[in-house]
Amino acid sequence: MIKNRSLLFSLGCLILSSAFLCGCGENNTAKKPEVKEEAPIVYITATPTPKPTSTSTPTPRSTNTPKPTNTPAPAVTATPVPTLSVKGIAEYYQDYFPIGVAVPDYAFSVDRYKNLVLDNYTQITPENETKPDALLDPNKSRSGLPDTYYRAAVSFSRCNKAVKFCVENNLQMRLHTLVWHSQTPHWFFTEDYSTTGKLVSREVMLKRMENYIKDVLEYFDTNYPGLIYAVDVCNEAFDRGDGDENWIRKNKNDWYTVVGPDYYYQAFLFARKYAPDYMKLFYNDYGCSGKYNKIIKNLAQAKEEGLIDGIGMQSHLSTSDTVGGSYLLAMTAFLKEGYELQVTELDIGVASDTDYEYSRQARKYKVLFGNILDLKNKGYNISSVTFWGIADHLSWRSDKYPLLFDRSLNPKKSYYGVLQDPSILNIE
Repeated sequence: MIKNRSLLFSLGCLILSSAFLCGCGENNTAKKPEVKEEAPIVYITATPTPKPTSTSTPTPRSTNTPKPTNTPAPAVTATPVPTLSVKGIAEYYQDYFPIGVAVPDYAFSVDRYKNLVLDNYTQITPENETKPDALLDPNKSRSGLPDTYYRAAVSFSRCNKAVKFCVENNLQMRLHTLVWHSQTPHWFFTEDYSTTGKLVSREVMLKRMENYIKDVLEYFDTNYPGLIYAVDVCNEAFDRGDGDENWIRKNKNDWYTVVGPDYYYQAFLFARKYAPDYMKLFYNDYGCSGKYNKIIKNLAQAKEEGLIDGIGMQSHLSTSDTVGGSYLLAMTAFLKEGYELQVTELDIGVASDTDYEYSRQARKYKVLFGNILDLKNKGYNISSVTFWGIADHLSWRSDKYPLLFDRSLNPKKSYYGVLQDPSILNIE
């Protein structure tokens, strides 16, 4: 309950009057956003909403995501609503599951971004720095031939900032991703590690896949044991439009061309061989609402053989999506199959830069998290939720303002929706 409405209203007006207007797809060549030192983050405190009772114990713990453009847009400051008396999202959900966030490399050099992460999240996904094109080293692979013919060289320099931040702040990290048709360089599949070389045989590529997975997993286990809580072993392997008769991605997929339609199964086979027990192995995909039956069918053998632990639902949604409909149906289907479930790349885009759409966005977030809590309280294994980005202007969908904080890093209505605030209607 709000004990002093007039005081809250005055405080809200003060926030709105002090707010200032400022400038704020999938393209890896997009420019980094301009970094500005702005006013400190503002949180309003009020009477907390009690958390629902949970009897289950939480499990500890892309998508091509280019850097955003500098498209100008106004800061979006939420209409004053009460927050809960918690430091941030992770603290509110600490009894249910960890909350994570995808962070671009340059954000680790900006104190305001780092502070927001530490206030609200306990898990990190490097936005691009642990994808294959970031870890594979072309120069050392070529210069090392013939010794590197079956074992391409790897380098971890690009993810050093993320690793250091996690270690220093006792955060966990998601390894995204080992095997993916996108952001895996073509030279990795050729005889001489060149972009124009002849493709290797299936047998050679399976050796390279095994050694690559082995080297990456063993590096983290040896140097940073316990850091990696989950591994996206294979990403986006199933697609109706670009897939074969079983929806296994075929078009523009070197893994399919060289290894064959079982490439994703082979990836899980090797990952299970080298991953320590604390690294959970996940299949990660987008648009699961429209293909969960195919995903379940195609992964059946890997699941039966104990090669896979869970499903990662990317969850790039919009206010036009019904999160209580097909999305909830897909979640429930995976859970009933016995998979551990993680929401791995959550954002909900708006149709327009209007207060109506931001209110709608907040309601979507509230309903979605309410559904997750309900499934969790029924005993289903939902073990993590990760937002794909820190703030709207840093998002790969920056023109859709899909996240919880505006470009001034002020919490939006969607932030309060995630916190199940009673001022946000619990309807879509």
